[in-house]
Order: sequence, then C-alpha cells, then structure tokens
Amino acid sequence: MSEDKTERRSDGPSFWITASRLPQNGMPIRFVARDDERKGLAQRLDIPAVERLEADVTVEAWRNEGVRIIGDYGADVVQSCVVTLEPVRQTIEETIDLVFVPEQSRLARPDTTADGELHLDPEGDDIPETFTGDRIDFGAVLSELVALALDPYPRAAGIEFDDFDTDPEPDAGKISPFAKLESLKREK
Repeated sequence: MSEDKTERRSDGPSFWITASRLPQNGMPIRFVARDDERKGLAQRLDIPAVERLEADVTVEAWRNEGVRIIGDYGADVVQSCVVTLEPVRQTIEETIDLVFVPEQSRLARPDTTADGELHLDPEGDDIPETFTGDRIDFGAVLSELVALALDPYPRAAGIEFDDFDTDPEPDAGKISPFAKLESLKREK
C-alpha cells in the first residue's frame, strides 16, 4: 500500500515516510529491521548486538501539515556488563506517540512570553519534532528510541561493585589538605 521504500545504510535501519502521501485514515506500518540494519545499529550504539527491532504503528496526518506516529515498538539488545563485560540481554517494549511538523511550521516553535521567557507544562504534550522536506526517516526515529531506552549501566545478574575504602587510615583522623604545608612550616 505504501510507495515508501526501505533504503540500505550501514548505521542502522532506514524507512522513509512521505508526509504528503498519507491516506486520510492513516497508514498502518509493520516494520521489521533486517539483519544488516540491526548490525549497523549495534555498531552505531557501540553494543554487541541488536537481535530484534520491530514496530507496529499507524502513521496519520496531524493538523493539516504534521505527521503523527502512534503504536508500539520492541527490541532485544545485548550490552556488556559494566563490571565484568559479560553479555547482558535487555528487552525493550514501548509505546510510540510522536508528532512531527515541517521545520518552518509555527507549531515547531515553542510559545514564549513577551519578555522571551519559555513556559513549558511538565504535564502537557511534548513540543513536536521537526522534519525537513516532505519525508521522515522512521528507521532513524526507531534508532533514537532504542538508544534512549538502553540501560546506561547494564549489570549481569547478581553482580555488584565491591566496597572500596576511600580513607586508607581511618584511625589517623581527617587529613587536612594543608597538612604538608604545616610540616614545611615546622621545618623552618
């Protein structure tokens, strides 16, 4: 149903969505990353492997000029334990609800007051993402979502840092940073 094409590139998946060709009732997309795309993404993220990357979304027009992507995505990734470097598997399953507008759109600019102050509602909707031209690279969007969902400090099961002593002489009392200067003063 879609004229959009998946393009090959070495740093991850690429699937272009053309904003002007979206049907009135939206376009369902089932995206499954190929092996070479997963390998490229793993290399880009500097992790051992991306074993699965897929998404089930609906892409629809939003407020006459924008695009809304709603659905779910999932990924199985392998990272290295920060303590032992053993492989650590992580499954990511998240919901997508993103809005994109052309970069020249007034909707792309956040509201500011007369004095230039920016007011954001922490409970409100996010400011829409922007795109250039008429196309959005959904593969790049998925890559960013996976990168944001990665555990920043993956640890193998049961692994913890050993306690270490920051004060090698606890009975000697607190050592002043000026102790060396005091000893020099006494020598004179």
